[in-house]
Amino acid sequence: MRTNLSEALPALIPEFPVEIAGHHLTLRFDVNINKTKKGVKLQFVMRDVPQDPRQAQQMANEIGTELQQKFGDAGLQVVYDVENPYKNVIGFLLPLPSLANYLIKNIFKAEGEETAPETSADDSQEEPAAEPLPDQEQAPASEEDQVREIMMNRAGLK
Repeated sequence: MRTNLSEALPALIPEFPVEIAGHHLTLRFDVNINKTKKGVKLQFVMRDVPQDPRQAQQMANEIGTELQQKFGDAGLQVVYDVENPYKNVIGFLLPLPSLANYLIKNIFKAEGEETAPETSADDSQEEPAAEPLPDQEQAPASEEDQVREIMMNRAGLK
């Protein structure tokens, strides 16, 4: 079943034609699975790969300079991906902490807002204390455990 579902639902990887630093490229967004470099990948796909690696590096420098300017103006960090394995891709990474800080500052809080949540006098009930987060990420449950859990919930045993 897993194979059929994977085939029926292809990965949704957004791609957009862009012009950056005078180059017409396809920008593909993805997530980085490397735990030491968590973030959003920006992959600039080249239609025609330069034969001279120095030309590709020059393109990467030009794109990086423009990205640094634009992302810096937005208060975001962008990093050149030196471990990109694709010859037709110039890769950059938007680190997860940078994206998280941007979202907290610009989406979830107004500038100058207190960090403590507001409480109103009308709230007579206290919310239960949240469970502490584990010190370490835990491996996902096996597929068999997930199926057993679903069956127990449906049977009303849990």
